[in-house]
Amino acid sequence: MIDSKDIPHLIKLLDDDSPVIQNKIITKLASFGSNLKPEIEKIPFHLSNRQKNLINRIFYQQKQIKLLQNWPRWFKCPNKFERLELALSILSDYLDEHEQQEVNLGSLLDGLCKEFQSRYFYQDCRLLAKFLFQDLKIKGDEENYYNPQNSNLKYVILQQKGIPISLAALYMLIGYRLGFNIEGCHFPGHFLAQVEYKGRIYFVDCFSSGQFINGKDILRLRRDVVGNLDAVFEERADIDTIVRRFLANLIRAYQIKKDEDNCQLFIKLFKDLEDHLIANENFSNITPEDIIKTQNLYFEVGNLIVHKRYGYRGIIVDVDSVCKATDLWYYSNQTQPNREQPWYHVLVHETNQVTYVAESNLDRDWSNGKVAHPLINYFFKVTDNGNYQRNENPWPETDF
Repeated sequence: MIDSKDIPHLIKLLDDDSPVIQNKIITKLASFGSNLKPEIEKIPFHLSNRQKNLINRIFYQQKQIKLLQNWPRWFKCPNKFERLELALSILSDYLDEHEQQEVNLGSLLDGLCKEFQSRYFYQDCRLLAKFLFQDLKIKGDEENYYNPQNSNLKYVILQQKGIPISLAALYMLIGYRLGFNIEGCHFPGHFLAQVEYKGRIYFVDCFSSGQFINGKDILRLRRDVVGNLDAVFEERADIDTIVRRFLANLIRAYQIKKDEDNCQLFIKLFKDLEDHLIANENFSNITPEDIIKTQNLYFEVGNLIVHKRYGYRGIIVDVDSVCKATDLWYYSNQTQPNREQPWYHVLVHETNQVTYVAESNLDRDWSNGKVAHPLINYFFKVTDNGNYQRNENPWPETDF
């Protein structure tokens, strides 16, 4: 059996040029598990760059294993806010770049809660938002939005910045400690908190200094929910949805960093959570069409459109009554328009691209200009008056 006294000798052997020997040494060092790091810190000599890189690889693999082992722990926690905290604590321990395992997420939340109580004799959800996002100046990270650390709640507290969902989660978890019922709201493209304050429902934009927004004013924030505002008011983001959105944000962040290992790791966690929900029948068997009994389509197949944000022209080739893309596809996009509205497959003019676009992001193109696309002649017949008439060729199933 290998003794900890052998570690310095094993470390020196990492400089061997033979990959076979290196792998054997790595395996032996990894067998020390969590005891390896404190032993490494005791080594009296300076580590070479190769030794550091190989040891860091061991630590990274150990963190991955620990994350995968701990991940299912939060699935069956009975209290929803405690479930959220446990899930985000597990993620924070993995994302913590400085290995501050002695810094516990729960302790940080407790500390903020006590500080709020010491500052404010009278306490409510509005004062809590003021305390976090104005007094402490915890703010939205606009400069480095896709930094994976913005999904690490320990980082958010210590560095005082984050993204909409992590700031809202912070608000929710401290509110829970104080007895406030603060929910998440799956607002299109911008996660909000939702509270009842003085008998009225308010949305709280934690990314914008904890601003309280009533139902009418919310249109100033995002006008593309017009016509679906009632659905936004009624929707509560359950804990599983919140955690899935955290994971999707991390996947997107690591895609941008071109970190394939971490990207695949969080894709696995995302799929593991979906498998758990399916196995426990937490996914509804009701189809979106059952929920939305009637849906008036503003556009039809063959209509020419222009994208409101990006300005490109195109033609609608197929339509879904609601968004049928997977959560992974949906949350990986820069914006998330309301899913409970028609979504259109669009052939984009003068490209070979096909986009999938929410109705709220489109306007009619009344120019009647031609659309140039490789698939036009396959799906459409051009009539004598220049209109596009859809033929019988079926639109293929899309793998989102």
